[in-house]
Amino acid sequence: MKDLGTHVVLFLVISAAIVLMSAFFSETGDRAALRSFPKRLVYFLGGCALLTALMLAAEATLAGVS
Repeated sequence: MKDLGTHVVLFLVISAAIVLMSAFFSETGDRAALRSFPKRLVYFLGGCALLTALMLAAEATLAGVS
């Protein structure tokens, strides 16, 4: 993988923007949205990691069959 560090940083920046926007649209106040941001970001990144693990497991088991 070429430029893995750059891709990870870009993924984190875009993820933070997505989670921040969803926090502001779902909470009634700005302070509540900012307080919920770290927890929401951890859940989002955990979900992405779980999805990645499932996709890699599917690739290793299903796509490897000749």
